[in-house]
Amino acid sequence: MKTFGKNSGMTMVEMGVVLVIAAIVMTGMLSAYTDGIRYWRSASEKSMLYNEGSTALIKISKWIRGSSFIRIKSMSGLPNARLELRYPSSTSSAEFYFVESDKSLKWNDQTEGRNQFNKTLLPEVRFRTGGYDDEPYLYVKQLRFLPLDDIGQGSPQLVGYSLVKIEMVLEDQKGDTLYLSSVASKRNK
Repeated sequence: MKTFGKNSGMTMVEMGVVLVIAAIVMTGMLSAYTDGIRYWRSASEKSMLYNEGSTALIKISKWIRGSSFIRIKSMSGLPNARLELRYPSSTSSAEFYFVESDKSLKWNDQTEGRNQFNKTLLPEVRFRTGGYDDEPYLYVKQLRFLPLDDIGQGSPQLVGYSLVKIEMVLEDQKGDTLYLSSVASKRNK
């Protein structure tokens, strides 16, 4: 049979030390957890900007590749903010343009039978978190279409083989920005 002496158990000082150490460990764990959540949210928001922007660039590039006529124009005082495309069949055309007032990228699909105007390409979806007039989750801060081939620099319209650089700056609701660019070439027919 084991007997307990007067040295068994914990003193109040030992108990206090254990509680302080446990509080420090728990605070560190909580801090690491909240930092991880904050990092995950930030990465998710940047990923959304990248995914939406790259999807828009792919769509514009696809239309450029099939075009037979390209014109880059100024719009609302912004240089190189409008891209006009025509296709071999005279019944098809498209326009992509930056609207500074609502910070969006819009487009017109003037293909015979579709004829859809002022369609919003970015932001593609408007997430609703509460009220009817919620702000969009991303903004197009800047959009430029730049001709890269020899005939494009001083020419108001580009005919023949052409390279177009698309530069886009996106911003989320928190003010984080993402710069995307792509070069698309028109097929030489």
